[in-house]
Amino acid sequence: MKSTIHIINQFANTPDLPGHTRQFEIAKFLCYKGWNVNVYASDFNLTQRSFTKLKNNEFLKKELINKINWIWLRVFPYKKNNWKRYINIFSFCIILLIILPISIFFKKIKGEKGIILASSPQLPAAFLSLILAKIFNMKFVLEVRDLWPQIFIDKEKYSKNNFFIIFLQKIESILYKRSDYIIVLAKGVVDYVKNKGARNVSWLPNGPSLNEFKYYPLPKENKVFNTERPFRIIYAGSHGEVNDLENVIEAAKILRTLPIQFIFLGDGPKKNSLIKESKALDNVIFLNPVSKFDMPSYIGSADAVLVSLQDLKLFKYGVSPNKLYDAYAIGRPIISSIGGCINNEIIKYKIGVCADPGSPEELSKAIKKLFLTSRLERENMSRRARLLSEKIYSREKINIKYNNLLKEILNSKK
Repeated sequence: MKSTIHIINQFANTPDLPGHTRQFEIAKFLCYKGWNVNVYASDFNLTQRSFTKLKNNEFLKKELINKINWIWLRVFPYKKNNWKRYINIFSFCIILLIILPISIFFKKIKGEKGIILASSPQLPAAFLSLILAKIFNMKFVLEVRDLWPQIFIDKEKYSKNNFFIIFLQKIESILYKRSDYIIVLAKGVVDYVKNKGARNVSWLPNGPSLNEFKYYPLPKENKVFNTERPFRIIYAGSHGEVNDLENVIEAAKILRTLPIQFIFLGDGPKKNSLIKESKALDNVIFLNPVSKFDMPSYIGSADAVLVSLQDLKLFKYGVSPNKLYDAYAIGRPIISSIGGCINNEIIKYKIGVCADPGSPEELSKAIKKLFLTSRLERENMSRRARLLSEKIYSREKINIKYNNLLKEILNSKK
């Protein structure tokens, strides 16, 4: 008899939608390996800030996608990260609390063994999932994508004595201590969760399918200062406060006399203000978000990929950016203004240039350095990036490890 895994991630997406598709890729592989897989996600797309699947009178919709039972749930919509965002989170929890126990109950009647796997940063939904796992005597796995509430503390948006922070820290502590297993996406988070009481922890990072994100040779060379084809730098991802894209715009202003083009692909709450800020810049282009299917061709058309985050302590050890590993797979030199582990990896493997976060002057110097780097050396960076993705960040390898780990968890006596 097949075993069932219930995957809960409010922000999970299918490849036809913009945003991360980690849960889809894992679920697809687990189905191939014989699991019954149910994925519970919000129909309100985080990147587009709009509903994509549900009609006005629908509260849920089930789709069979690559043998995955994908359950889209209606939530309260929001546009900005204000009080409506918290209603959005708790509305997902309410509907999940109705739907998930029913699904588990019928699986139990059939005698199926199962696991509940919940993914952060949605801690309230993960906490409810943990409770249901204990009620139904199921194994519970927590996947730590983003560290809530640590990011709010690091940003000094809330004090440690704030009720909201205390509430989330209590939930976080219980989840770490009571989960049967914890999977982290960023290697630096292993020590963080262990220090907060986690017992069994594994690092299974983000990473693209190397069959879909194939190696792309660098675009045809343009001679230095030949403006027929500018040196293209692409940023692909969220346009939010933590991404600090204002820093990139300032660097673009410094470099406006060089044939360097900045392409911002994606969406987010800061996009409109960024467009206004760069209105006078002819070296900056904004594009709408695209699906995962289309992402390889966009990245492949660029000379380099840029990753950017604010100067927060958390980001020095606790991030695992999807687009960074997509760029590795396609073979693009990296321009990073993240700091910490990310910059250290780029420097160690000689696959790009780095700047400290929050410094447009340093970032502009790093970009100019890469722009003036010989094509031969940039091609070497490209090949080294691809080799790194094959060695560490291959989705195929990560999925195999994921499946083996879940089988061990399911069959363990504790």
